[in-house]
Amino acid sequence: MRTAFIAISVLSLSLASRPATAQIQGPRLMGPSAETLQATAALSPVANATPVASADSSANLATVAVARAGKRTGTALMIAGAAALVTGLIIDEDVVTVAGAIAAGVGLFLYLR
Repeated sequence: MRTAFIAISVLSLSLASRPATAQIQGPRLMGPSAETLQATAALSPVANATPVASADSSANLATVAVARAGKRTGTALMIAGAAALVTGLIIDEDVVTVAGAIAAGVGLFLYLR
């Protein structure tokens, strides 16, 4: 029963996934073209700020970046922890269940912090 479930799960995941960009045949660019980068640079405004204001705004940007990184990490940990928790409950394995609950709890803590 377990082997059939694993085989069906692997098969369904392999059929549902799309090929990565590196697996697609033919010449493709891996980023924006040079014309797109030049047009973006020409349209972006140049900021004339005082050094104090720029240091203050860079500190704010760093704080926002750290907060967003914590939310992303927290979200990923909550998802992985919940998946491990459910997996542990399905296969009736206490260690996996407890580890999943701890990971989900840490993820929730990072997300709400």
